[in-house]
Amino acid sequence: MVGIRYIDAHAHLLGRDREDIKGAQLRIERAAELGVTIIAIAQVPRIWEETLKLAEEHDNVFVALAAAHPDDSMTETFERLVTLCRDEPRVVGIGEIGLDYRQGKPSDIAKRKDQLREHIQIAREVNLPLVIHDGKATNDVLKILDEEAASDVGGMIHFFTGTPKQAQRAIELGFFISFGGPHTYAKPLAELVRSVPLDRILVETDSPMLAPPKHHKDEGNEPALVVDVVKGIAEVRGMDPEELREATTANAIRLFRLDED
Repeated sequence: MVGIRYIDAHAHLLGRDREDIKGAQLRIERAAELGVTIIAIAQVPRIWEETLKLAEEHDNVFVALAAAHPDDSMTETFERLVTLCRDEPRVVGIGEIGLDYRQGKPSDIAKRKDQLREHIQIAREVNLPLVIHDGKATNDVLKILDEEAASDVGGMIHFFTGTPKQAQRAIELGFFISFGGPHTYAKPLAELVRSVPLDRILVETDSPMLAPPKHHKDEGNEPALVVDVVKGIAEVRGMDPEELREATTANAIRLFRLDED
């Protein structure tokens, strides 16, 4: 494997039902050839073990865990989550967890708020950063992060689409702002992309969705394409892609404490 050149700060290697292990392995290997390290998101208990196994088998994979849709009772699932976070060295974050106002009923939103608060408390208990999902719910997400003292552990808001002012508030709370493929070509997001300080930016693919421009009309996205995300974000910001690559890699290493491994 090439040394760490890029870090895809948010990628889904497996679906909710653990399918396509072989395909995931191939995507991991293609990423490794380019020096891409992956933060693999396992936000449901059904894929925890398989994702952790992939991380154990591949040096360029680390894992973030969450229990947004627990299989067992909430208490048992959270106890298991805490145990894995403490015992598994490849676990480097809690997530993804958050709010999404684009879908779901009001009762679902209330439940998600409770789950977000509970995950923040777990993150503080195990001292791991948070990976936050924000679907048109930025103000409420920031409010809960503030109320629950999420700044104690910090984290990232993945695929951030809020305003520059909201991004600054997230940064004040100890969070990094993560950009993906659509941030490289969506004109309404350009001001946001240019506004975030270089030392607070992460890059991601959110694969298998949200591919960068040369690929976004195709069927697939994968961690190897974070190379294109870096080039696209650098172009929007009017800066050297190599400078952005170095900064975002250093930022992710710092956030997820990969230099401790």
